[in-house]
Amino acid sequence: MALIETEGVILQTRPYSESSKILVIFTQQEGKVSLLVKGGRKGVKKFPGGLETLNRVSMSYYYKSARDLQNFKAFDLIQSYAGFRQDLARQYTVLSLAETILLCTTDCDANAALYEDLTAALDALDKIPSQPWALRWKALLHFARDLGFGITLEAAPQDGETKPINGFDLENGRFIVHHADPNHPSVMQATGEIWGILRFLSRCTYEAAVRIAVSQKVGRRIETLFLNHFRYHVPGLKRFESWGKLPEIYWSNEVSP
Repeated sequence: MALIETEGVILQTRPYSESSKILVIFTQQEGKVSLLVKGGRKGVKKFPGGLETLNRVSMSYYYKSARDLQNFKAFDLIQSYAGFRQDLARQYTVLSLAETILLCTTDCDANAALYEDLTAALDALDKIPSQPWALRWKALLHFARDLGFGITLEAAPQDGETKPINGFDLENGRFIVHHADPNHPSVMQATGEIWGILRFLSRCTYEAAVRIAVSQKVGRRIETLFLNHFRYHVPGLKRFESWGKLPEIYWSNEVSP
């Protein structure tokens, strides 16, 4: 049995018994890990600082390869992210990113780049109060790349920028300008405006991402593109529960054009 020391972000907590709970943590060194925390439901009296969802912690646990559930040992709080917990839009945005990693990764599959991009997104959402959807889309572009099915945006789509974009190929992760078969399972409708927005987000900083403005119609289409892209590339994925709430949270006060 090995003692592992690493840092991670708590993606999910759930009760295990009257006094214990399970943490699912995405760690810097070991990927996603499920930990049994004995006495974890006793709250701050036993664990001052809190082992709560979305906290970033440094921790140690005992690892045994034959177990799906590892034994938690100790932790220190690194960041509780009080900023993004202050409003619903940012909090749901972060929950959606946590759910994405929870559903799109397997246990003990290390992905240091994904961890770095997750913490960068959390830091940005904690500090930047506006346009959480733009910060989310930028994070998802990084997540897709880190998971092995990135969206190609650096070059002009296939035949050049002068021709109108009329689709997005989910299988190959690229926008298309030629006439596409609408019945092809991997092709969905898209526009040059969507390509331009995502291309800008792929190249800018998080601070610059909030400069963009989108209509409700375009925003919903971008949400649909990301949802379909992740579903296509993650076998067995049915839905992201938190993703479904986001369009109404982001644009409920806008009148659709």
